[in-house]
Formats: sequence, structure tokens, C-alpha cells
Amino acid sequence: MSAVDFHVWGCRGGRNTHGSRIGDLTSCYGLRAGADLYVFDAGRGLGALADAVIRGGRMVGLAQVHVLVTHAHVDHWEGLKDAAWMWAPGNGIALTVYGPREALTAIQRGYAQPAFVPLEVLAQGTLASFSYVEVAAGATLALPGASLAAVALHHYSGMSPDRRYLDTLGYDLAIANGPRVAYLCDHEPTAATRAVEDQLCTTADLALVDANYGELHEHAFGHGSLAYAGLVAARHPKTWVMATHHGPARTDEAIEEGQRRHGAGRPNLAVAREGFQARWDIAARRFDR
Repeated sequence: MSAVDFHVWGCRGGRNTHGSRIGDLTSCYGLRAGADLYVFDAGRGLGALADAVIRGGRMVGLAQVHVLVTHAHVDHWEGLKDAAWMWAPGNGIALTVYGPREALTAIQRGYAQPAFVPLEVLAQGTLASFSYVEVAAGATLALPGASLAAVALHHYSGMSPDRRYLDTLGYDLAIANGPRVAYLCDHEPTAATRAVEDQLCTTADLALVDANYGELHEHAFGHGSLAYAGLVAARHPKTWVMATHHGPARTDEAIEEGQRRHGAGRPNLAVAREGFQARWDIAARRFDR
């Protein structure tokens, strides 16, 4: 099989920051497998990813990009218009955006005139093709060289009585003869959600887990914590667990101190950092982290 590479392009949640060693861009994680690039969320990190593809020479052999959007909040799709492949004439990439109906509707409305330009229009003369695919919780899709399953996550915004639950998906992506990646971002864990978390993390080689906050008692607004990511790592010692979606108020020092405390004795717990990359070791059946 072709090499499979994992990259962290954006690891902040809510909004972009400035001056962080860990990362300043909103959510975006890439998994390259041969001619296909699978992207978890399309925050501003997608701009960095697309620049690497179009201007950085990583486009060789790349034919299809599959962007898996989790939900309608703008920090998870704001990078779609900034991706260089939307602006580079005749680049030959086929781009598909997957997500729940609520998210796809938000994207289409967000880029509709007069706010901006529809992505379908930007794609004319640049991409080989552009399309949306609606995904519902419980669905399983066959993708080129991979299978994708979607589960419902627990995510909301606002406070009672104005709390608004969003149609938010977690993804289970299995590359044929390669790694399996679970993506549980923008998710507040509860006793009721543990079965879903364990279902995905038990079989995953890499699990990306929401760590918007530092401690368990801080869980709110549909987000988890680095402390909970540590508990997931403890429950699943064979899975590489990566804490993601660092809240914009979280300093580098707080994140690193939390990793030391909650990662003690848990070598399978990592913190997402922009620029990090790992290759799938075919013989060892693990990422070379």
C-alpha cells in the first residue's frame, strides 16, 4: 500500500489566536493515503494544508480531497474559501465536502452572495470537480480506499433556556489495509456518551479527542478537556489518543502542564501541535509517533 501520513494543520477551537507555539489556527487534520487526502474539519488550518499541497509540492499524485465537516459552527468550515486549490487554475483536484445537513446548509448560506461567493463558483476553472455529500449519524459510506462511519456527538452552544444543540458528527475513518482514525471533536462527554466514545476508541489506532478545557469540572458548551482525554487514554492503552481543539484562552504553558499531569504514566496521550506529522508504519501497524 502507499504511505499514509497524518498531519496537524489547525488545533485551536472557537477562534484563531496569535503567537502560540502549539497552534493558532482553527481545526484541521489531514490523512494522506495515496491519491486521496482525507481532512477532518475545515477551519483556518485548511489554508495551511492547501498551501502545502499547491505551493509546497505535496500535490504530486493527489487527485481527490475529502473534507469531513463535523458541524455548523463557522470555526469548522471558515477555511474552505482560503484553500489555495480554490484559486489555482486547472489544478485537477476533485473536492468533496461531507457533513450533516445543518452544516452543509450553514456553509452554503455563509458563502452565498452578498456575503461572499458560492464555493461552486470559486471552483469553476480551478478544481476538477466540487460537490457536497450529506452525512447522517449512523451512516456508513464507502470512500476511495477507505470506509467512513458517522456517530452523533454531544455539542451545543448558549446557556439554558437558550441552549442550542447542534447536529454534530464524530467520524470513524478506516483506511484499507491501513490505520483507523476516530475523530471526536466538539464533544462534551457524559455518562450517556461513554459507550459511543469507547466504541470508536477501542478499534482506533489514533483517536482525536476534544480538549477545549483543562479539567473535568470545566466541561461546558459541548466541549471536553485534556483531563478527559487522559482518561480516554487510560481506558484505551493500545490507542494513540491526541488531545485537540485547544480553547483560545488556553495558554501554551497551561496545555503543556496539563499534558504532564494527565499524561503521567500514559505514553499514549499526546497534545495536538500544528506542524506535527506522523507516518503509518506498515510493519508495526502503528504511527511512528
